[in-house]
Amino acid sequence: MKRLLLSCLLLAMSGPIWADAGLLERLVGGFSRDGLWKNVQARCLTPPAPTHPDCVVVDRQQGFVLYKDAIGASHYLVIPDQPVTGVDDARIWGDAAQPNQWAFGWDVRGAVARAVGKPLPDTLPGLAINSKASRSQDQLHIHLDCISEAARDFLSGGSGPIDTRWRDLRFRGRSVRAILIPATQPTLAVNPFDVVRQGQDAPATANMADRGVFMAYVRQPGGVSGFVVVDDPVDKAVGSTGHASDFLDRGCKLARALPADGDRQIGGQQIGEREAAPTR
Repeated sequence: MKRLLLSCLLLAMSGPIWADAGLLERLVGGFSRDGLWKNVQARCLTPPAPTHPDCVVVDRQQGFVLYKDAIGASHYLVIPDQPVTGVDDARIWGDAAQPNQWAFGWDVRGAVARAVGKPLPDTLPGLAINSKASRSQDQLHIHLDCISEAARDFLSGGSGPIDTRWRDLRFRGRSVRAILIPATQPTLAVNPFDVVRQGQDAPATANMADRGVFMAYVRQPGGVSGFVVVDDPVDKAVGSTGHASDFLDRGCKLARALPADGDRQIGGQQIGEREAAPTR
């Protein structure tokens, strides 16, 4: 029964039903807002060394876990090994000494390629975190997966040019802002949280919880290559919930459409059906 309900929820992900962060708990039942953190603690952070297949990477030195999400064969979560609620935690916006969650997630993006069984260009993986208003779990988790077709069109300038100044654009009918951080090599040397914070009109961080953030790498033929950072703020007046993981595709269609590699090796964990809710 639970699997059937989850299937119905996944079919609804692109519609208005998915905009209500609390609806998932009300429909499925039994999934507490600290369930993700409890699972990570029990499976990945409790001595001895983790053996659960969901603990793809456990790096206590950097302080992060790459955790396999319940839904989507190539969908992973970057999670701190300490309690951090999410974008509403002031530490991620104001403490330069905090480790860079995004850089860790970008460095382990090879998990996505292993999950789909073929090499992927650096322009296909993306990272996203949802706003407080649109998440279902109160432990910071950055989503890692392939970008969606809509995101590909957005990054290629379909909604307007993206350059080294903040631009007001639209994605799937909602207002977002985007900026390009030049980088000739796909090495992430900035923290997208800092990029978004520094791009605000006011230095205060009181409203920073009301936004999602997305990041991906672009190579522009004849132009500047680098990392695009998208600020996806909540705007209740127009129905924007800051659900930045809309830039990602749990089905990884763009990657699966690539020619198959001759030596098909899957180094990641292949995940089948689970009786758990997709993490938002």
